[in-house]
Amino acid sequence: MEVKFGSAPVPERIIQECLHRSEGYDLEGFLLGQGAIPATIMFVGEAPGATEIVEGRPFTGQAGKVLEGYLDKLGLTRQDIYISSAVRSRPFKDKVVSGTSSGTVQRISRSNRTPTKNEVRAHAAILDAEIEYVDPQIIVPLGNIGLHRLIGSHETISSLHGKVIEGPIQRLKDPEDPQSSYIFGERSYSIFPLYHPAAVIYNRSLEQVIDRDLTALKDFLTAKNNL
Repeated sequence: MEVKFGSAPVPERIIQECLHRSEGYDLEGFLLGQGAIPATIMFVGEAPGATEIVEGRPFTGQAGKVLEGYLDKLGLTRQDIYISSAVRSRPFKDKVVSGTSSGTVQRISRSNRTPTKNEVRAHAAILDAEIEYVDPQIIVPLGNIGLHRLIGSHETISSLHGKVIEGPIQRLKDPEDPQSSYIFGERSYSIFPLYHPAAVIYNRSLEQVIDRDLTALKDFLTAKNNL
C-alpha cells in the first residue's frame, strides 16, 4: 500500500460551504489537516492557533512541542500519522489594552479561545471528508472538543482518557444543510482519547497521567499491529 504525506483532498465545494457557514464568527485563517494518507492512526485536536495559521501546519506552537513528545513515546513521527482538528480556522477574542499615563495609544490584544459548538458544526463536513479519505483504524481525540465532535458531549476527557472505545463516530447527517444534526455512521473505529497537549502546559500534575495513557496507547497499537 502506497502512503503519501500531505493534506487529504477535501472537495473545494465542501471547503467553500464550510467557510460560508463560518461567516460572522470570530475566526481567522484556514488550515487543513496533514500527515500520512492513508494512516492507521489519526489525531483530532481542537483548532489551529496563531502559530499554526501563520506556518500552515498543525500543532507547531508550544502544544506542538508537547505533541512531538507524545509521538516520541509512541515510537511514531508525523510521517506515520494524520493530524486534524474539529475547527479549521483560529477562534480568537480581542481585548482592548489601555494606554499608559504617558499617552500611549490603546491597542488590541488578540488571543486564542475555545471554539463554540456552532463553529465546530460549521467545519464538520471537512473533518468527515478527511476521515473518509484518510481511512484510519484508530482515532485519537485530543481534549474535549475533539472528543465531543466524535462521540457527543455526554462524557469528558477526564473520564475517558487512556481508554479504548470501540464504536461509530458522529458525522453530519446532511452536509448540504447548514442546520443538519449529527448522526452516527455505520463504521466502527477504535477511539483512544488523550488530554490535549496544551493541558500539560498549564497543569504539570497531568504529566504522569499522560505518560501512563501513552504507554497504554503504545501497547494497544502494538497489539493491533500483531493481529
